[in-house]
Amino acid sequence: MRKFFLVIPLFFLLLSCGGKKVVTKSPASNLDEPDRVLYEKAMRDIQKSRFTVGRLTLQTLINTYPDSEYLQQAKYAMAESFYKESSSSSLSQAENEFKDYITFFPISALAADAQLKIAMTHIRRIEKADRDNTQARLAEVELKQMIDSYPDSELLEEAKQKLRAVQEVLADGVNGVGNFYMHQRSYAAAASRYKEVLTKYPDYSKLPDTLYHLAESLERSGNEQESAIYLARIVTEHPLSARVDDAKRRLTAENQPIPEPNPAALARSQELSHDEKGMFGKVFGMFKSRPSVPTDTNAKSTAEIDADPSETNGGPVRGSSTGGNSRGTSGSGRESGTFSIDPKVVNPPKPN
Repeated sequence: MRKFFLVIPLFFLLLSCGGKKVVTKSPASNLDEPDRVLYEKAMRDIQKSRFTVGRLTLQTLINTYPDSEYLQQAKYAMAESFYKESSSSSLSQAENEFKDYITFFPISALAADAQLKIAMTHIRRIEKADRDNTQARLAEVELKQMIDSYPDSELLEEAKQKLRAVQEVLADGVNGVGNFYMHQRSYAAAASRYKEVLTKYPDYSKLPDTLYHLAESLERSGNEQESAIYLARIVTEHPLSARVDDAKRRLTAENQPIPEPNPAALARSQELSHDEKGMFGKVFGMFKSRPSVPTDTNAKSTAEIDADPSETNGGPVRGSSTGGNSRGTSGSGRESGTFSIDPKVVNPPKPN
């Protein structure tokens, strides 16, 4: 009987609830954004150099969520993972992935970065000037493409500097072949290589030497008149070079007039001479002893992964810049950083 009186109140309590189920709300879960979860997991794996695992996760995101707001970042991260892996084969794959990114997202804020990174995949494989120059030639092509396609990019000056450095390596190679022919007394072949340097690489740092050797090869071929033209160019175009005195002596010996230095060339030579004592000289001094191109870059996508995506609460990932207009750099007044999971960074407004 007592049990009956205990059940009755419970019955009326259930009736007062209207038979409705009591639902307890759980806190929001990351499962509400599965594409974001996949992206952050991939970034953590790439951060720890688990490139293959990270790429599998990125591919899952790309295939499963083709309309995801993280699609651009995922495709860029795919290319970047190959770039960071750094083997010759992975750099080739990185080039393909960066080109694919530009094809799909030509107006992305990271399109210029991607083009520079394409050039960097070749720069990182450049060999010394006396060896195969295939990678240097490919880097030259891609850097020119970068300069032509993105004239307003913050990376434009870097691309120009790298192009000059790449061309320094290429010029060294051609000039070296000319020197070889010169030693073999194949003066016509030597002259042909020296003229190639003058035509293709007018900013070559050793141009006075090239001019002098060209003049010498022409003189030994019996063409003193043309030889004098190039000796005169040393005096007029490179008035402060170490070859000027030799050029003047040879012109005098050939009864040729000694021209006056070009005022603009003299001013430029004085400026370069000053730079040789400063930062410019330090940079290109390195090229003289080790003919290679620096493999660092101010591209936003270059910084090391230094942030765990799970700790950013939706903020920038992989050391990215905190603002959409800032770019990464080291030693140039710009902050190091990479692309961000914030789609606003890589999705610029569409033109009207």
